[in-house]
This record gives sequence, C-alpha cells and structure tokens, in this order.
Amino acid sequence: MKFNQLRDFVAVAEAGSLRAASRRLELAQPAITRSIQELENSLGAQLFIRGARGVRLTPVGMVFLVRARNVLEEVRRAGEEVSQIQGSAEGNLVVGLSIAGHMGVLERVLRPFIRRYPRVRLHVIEGFLPTLESELLAGTVDFFIGPVSEDIVTPELDVSKLFDNERLVIARRDHPRSASRSLSDLNDVDWLTTSITHDAKDELSAVFAEHGLPPPRLIAKCQSALSILTFLMSTDMLAMVPRQWVESPLMKDLLIPFPLKERFGAPPICLVHRKGLGLTPAAEHFVTLVRKASSAPLPGPR
Repeated sequence: MKFNQLRDFVAVAEAGSLRAASRRLELAQPAITRSIQELENSLGAQLFIRGARGVRLTPVGMVFLVRARNVLEEVRRAGEEVSQIQGSAEGNLVVGLSIAGHMGVLERVLRPFIRRYPRVRLHVIEGFLPTLESELLAGTVDFFIGPVSEDIVTPELDVSKLFDNERLVIARRDHPRSASRSLSDLNDVDWLTTSITHDAKDELSAVFAEHGLPPPRLIAKCQSALSILTFLMSTDMLAMVPRQWVESPLMKDLLIPFPLKERFGAPPICLVHRKGLGLTPAAEHFVTLVRKASSAPLPGPR
C-alpha cells in the first residue's frame, strides 16, 4: 500500500468519478485507474462499483475511506510539524467554531495568532459539535470550540472545558415584547433555535418544561450566525442563545437580552479534538491563545 494509492483513492471517492479525480490531481486518468486497481489488489477487496455515471463506494470502500483520510491527514500534519519546528511557519489549520466560539473566543485570539503565524492558512468552519463530529473523527478538522452537551460526546473525542456559560433570550432592539420579565410571558410568541444537540426542538422544550410551561412555538432552526441574525432582525421571533451574542461588539448594537427573572444554564464552552491526534506547533499556539482568552474575566452580569 503506497501513499499515492491512498491519495488517488480518496480523490476518486470525493469526486465521484475517475475523470473528476484526474482533473483534481492533474494526473492522467489511466494512471489513477492503475493506482486504484493496485490498491484493491493489495487489499484483496473491491473498493468501488463502476457505473455509467461514475463510481460509488462499496461497503468495504466506505470503511476504508475513513482510515485513508486519517492517514493522509496524519502525513499532512507530520510534514507541517517538521516544517514549523524548523522555522518555516507555513501550513494549514482547520478550526470548527460554534457561534459562541466565534464571538467569545476567536475575536480575542485572531490578531495574536496571525502575528505569530502569518503564513499559516486558517480555515474556520462554523457549526456545532453534532455537525462537525465526523470531520473531527476523520482528522480533517483539527479541533472544535463551542458548547458541548454530555450526551453527544463519543469516546474517541477528548473534551476539556474552557469556561461555563449561560443563555439569554434575545431579539432585535425594537421588539414589541422586550419589556417582558418572565419566560411565561413569552409562551405565545414564535421562536427559532440552534442545534447544540442532535434534536434542536428538545433543547428549547426542555427549558420550558423545567419552568412548568408547555413547549414553545418553534418556527425555525438555524445553524449560522447570519441566518439567526436575519431571522431576528426581520421578524418578531425570539431565540435563546449563549450570552456572547449580546457581549460581542458585532451584535450588541443590534440585539438586546430580555430582562427575565429566570436564569438559563448552558452547556460549557469546550475544546474538542480527536484522542491521540498530534497538533502542529501552530495549532498548539492557537490552543494556548484560546485557553488564555478563556481564563480572562467575562463581562459582568446583564
């Protein structure tokens, strides 16, 4: 089994055809075909089913794809680590960030990280742990920063808490119900929710049930800051989100927290990465900056 065979196999699997993989890798199609055949012969198993419109993975191929991606990612990291140790501050860093991670952490670490590693290409993916878990396990995302619920952590992931958090009910500044003082006053309004766990509806319903209220009227589910902001600014919907939303300079002039008497806990903001995954010096530096920013005191209570 050779490195180029794994590379070619992953390219074909992701592109869906030999021709598309040939264009991506800038290699002749017969060379890729031969590489795949040699790989299948060495494994003693068929990895693809060929069809008129391309190829699709066999069950064995699906399993092998996960391992092949892991190998390629480890090789990439190994090369970047050696390069960075020798003083060439280049490479790639892929970070998964929740919205709270963006607003509560990224804006504090971005400038110092770029000053230290100006030529490291930083790829930031917005999402929540359920949406990024497969990429973390595959090693295509170096680590994730955001809220972590205990019931969604797999044994293959290492989780360390950065800081505790709380949620607030927010809306646009001129919302007609902004003077409400209790969650019970808001049971008849429309709500949108994010998705910290696999079932977004259960997240918000559980909060209402905890306070003896019927489930809220859930109208929309959003997983990006832009989508949430668009809904909140364009409608009378409410959202229950981490407090970083109204503490961020980007949002504090647009949104307001409702002065409710109830306090709403939130899953802690955590750092998550695959167990046994070695981080490059650039990634280690980013993590160090994140931990330093997380230990800084948060703004006072609302």
